[in-house]
Amino acid sequence: MRITLVSSCGLVLEQDGSALLIDALNKQFRCYYGLPPEVFAKMLAGEPPYDAVCGVLFTHAHPDHYSASRAEQLRAACGAPVFLPQPNTPERLMMQLGPFTVECSRFPHIPVPGMAEAPHAVYWISAAGKSIYVTADAQIDTERHRAILHGRRADAAFWNGEMLLYKPEREALCRFAAQNFIYHIPGDPQDGFRRKLERLRGRYPAELETVRLLGDYPSEIIL
Repeated sequence: MRITLVSSCGLVLEQDGSALLIDALNKQFRCYYGLPPEVFAKMLAGEPPYDAVCGVLFTHAHPDHYSASRAEQLRAACGAPVFLPQPNTPERLMMQLGPFTVECSRFPHIPVPGMAEAPHAVYWISAAGKSIYVTADAQIDTERHRAILHGRRADAAFWNGEMLLYKPEREALCRFAAQNFIYHIPGDPQDGFRRKLERLRGRYPAELETVRLLGDYPSEIIL
């Protein structure tokens, strides 16, 4: 499986000639890196690897993760199903999108002052014997993640940088996934939060041995 970080939380998963998009159609919002217009143009034109998009998933409807207009444009262009959690979305939902088996679980959003609460989900996605766990802006709750994973260990997991701020969460990362990626990092190398994450990564090298910060766009991972 090939995974490409194309925007702040925008992931493109490729397997067996198909592509699955997660939070990939955002626009520039505050300090967070939006999907470049030229990349979106390639998606609309169906240029590889976007010539066989099998699904478009969103974790929630905040603008650093979701654009309704871009989602509708891509759906019209390629016909791929679009999924956005709603207030009536079940606690757990299974989907088959091309070669990807997707398990969607409701999970509260990190409290953000001044930002309206939105239905939020995390995803366990598997294909060709590999699995990834995508958490976006999930509330810091290790026990809830453990309940969703119920003993499974992902090949790769994607976390908000808030997970590095607390010792129980830092210690849990290696149990949850073989490789852990901190994404949703501001694009500016001088941004205060980004520099704080870099300091934490340097301060706890053994504890965070499985952790990599994804601050470059695009970033590519091969599982």
